Amino acid sequence: MDYNKNLFIRISKLTCKFEDKKLEQEYQDFRWDKIRNYVRNLMIISEIFNMLIRADDIRLLGPNPWYIGYHVLGFIAWLLFLFYLSDNLKKKWHQIYFTIWIIGFMNMGSFSYYLIDPLAFPVKGGVLPIIMILWFYVWPYFFLNSMIVTISTTIPFCMLVLEQGSMTSDQIPYLYLIPFIFLSTVKWSKEKGDRIDFVKTKKLEANHKLMNNTLQRYFGQTLTEKILKDDGVLAGENSRATISFTDISSYSTIIEHMSPETAVKFLNEYFTGMHDIIEKYNGYIVSYIGDSVMVAYGAPKKVEDHELLAVKSAIGMRDKLKEMNDNWDKTEFSRYWKNNGIDEIKARTGIHTGSVIAGNIGSERMLQYSTIGDVVNVAARLEQVNKELDSSILISQEIYTTLTKDLHSLCDFKKEINLKGRDTLTKVYSL
Repeated sequence: MDYNKNLFIRISKLTCKFEDKKLEQEYQDFRWDKIRNYVRNLMIISEIFNMLIRADDIRLLGPNPWYIGYHVLGFIAWLLFLFYLSDNLKKKWHQIYFTIWIIGFMNMGSFSYYLIDPLAFPVKGGVLPIIMILWFYVWPYFFLNSMIVTISTTIPFCMLVLEQGSMTSDQIPYLYLIPFIFLSTVKWSKEKGDRIDFVKTKKLEANHKLMNNTLQRYFGQTLTEKILKDDGVLAGENSRATISFTDISSYSTIIEHMSPETAVKFLNEYFTGMHDIIEKYNGYIVSYIGDSVMVAYGAPKKVEDHELLAVKSAIGMRDKLKEMNDNWDKTEFSRYWKNNGIDEIKARTGIHTGSVIAGNIGSERMLQYSTIGDVVNVAARLEQVNKELDSSILISQEIYTTLTKDLHSLCDFKKEINLKGRDTLTKVYSL
């Protein structure tokens, strides 16, 4: 159920149930989860007291076969309900079970005394309000069930105590009618309040889920968790991380003849495919800039071997792009670039690792999570050097030294290059 759209919840004034059947079922499921242990314990405790009451009744009334037979059947029903029925059936039938059991128990006792020896009845009229409180609050009834039980049990009770002389007819309004009206009003209000609270809670949960899903779409799961945990305050912290930049080769030429809508569709398809691979290797997409995607491995979530993950991710992205090219060829989407002399979509990636500052950057009114530092600059420039070296993936010496033997064998040393902003030459390797 969409709780954000169902703002007006209708509750029956007679039964105090939701008019929406689906919502009513949800509430019953919710309620049962809360009371299932309570119901079991209450049944066990009440049966112990019931046995004591039955023993006392038999002592006073004698071994009446109708009385004994009824309670034997009641005990069998109790055993079957408590130990035989599945949890789903208990949830479905516990209301009916309690209603029938209490009505039967009270009426059998009351009429047995009424017909055999009303003067022997040990309970006096003053206990009537206590009995009503028991039915209304101790037993887990819905509102209508409580009213049915209270009326059907107190009427024979009143007949008995009137016959016994423990209560006069002018006392009935004070001992029965007024308490009944009061308890009914309180029970109805409580029942309605519980249901309204249930809906409010569900609405809050739905809003929280919507907010969480929305944040995840923009910030990813890891950063969303941090935002919610730290009230949106992501102070800059020094982290060891690996940064990669990936650009589409000849992007301007590729989209030259695309409409804005088609260009957006193309980029969304491309980034969706890349995102699947990046997520697989625990990368965090810091930003999209045109056709470029900047990814951090090891920030904001700390992971081991982030250098290795970044390289595997870059190789996976390259393989994924080949697969996407095959699909674009099948749909003839590739005509946009093949008509411009480009056989397939290629991408270039630069990867570097080291110490970065990661956290919220911007004004107090608008913040953006980002990473800054020399590592970021080097990774971006390595991506650009791919043009010069006719390569697809370039990694720094710092990345190369962390690789496993099988990845070492895939690397080719290209040259030492002078990167802008660095005093020393940078050894670069291609994959």
